[in-house]
Amino acid sequence: MKSLAITAAVASALAAQAFDSADWLGKREMLDREAERLRGVYSNCVASLKIPAENITVPIENHPDGSVKSKVFAEKAQFFIDDGLVWGEGVKVSQFDESGREVGSVSASSCVVDKQTKSGWAEGAAKVVYGNTVVEGDGVYFSFAEEYIKITSKTCITSKELKFGGFKL
Repeated sequence: MKSLAITAAVASALAAQAFDSADWLGKREMLDREAERLRGVYSNCVASLKIPAENITVPIENHPDGSVKSKVFAEKAQFFIDDGLVWGEGVKVSQFDESGREVGSVSASSCVVDKQTKSGWAEGAAKVVYGNTVVEGDGVYFSFAEEYIKITSKTCITSKELKFGGFKL
């Protein structure tokens, strides 16, 4: 009888932590709308370019201790200060852990980053690296806040850490 109570308690706890598909679909729909918004923002930024600055680095977000959590480096960049946007060409957006180690990056020929939402749209070819996984493709939306990436076409994924049933492939 005691094991039945433990089993019921474990099952109840697992059910509380179970995957909520409706929640995920709602979040995905919200992220898809954000991707479309940034795709339009990208086009507006390109149409408004004046004289971009060269070889700049811009912090996007900091850890609680003040160290950089994410930043953008661009060979050419223009700020849209009123909108909290950075457009760049020859871009690398990096994310760091608290010790300063780079844990992920997005490299693109050009992109726009929204400093408020900590997300961006990379037009054309882009490469995303997260740990030992590399994702490449065209038209990439990324959100550091949500730890989410969506590639719209020509997707290629390479990973050195695939596991199946606890065994590394």
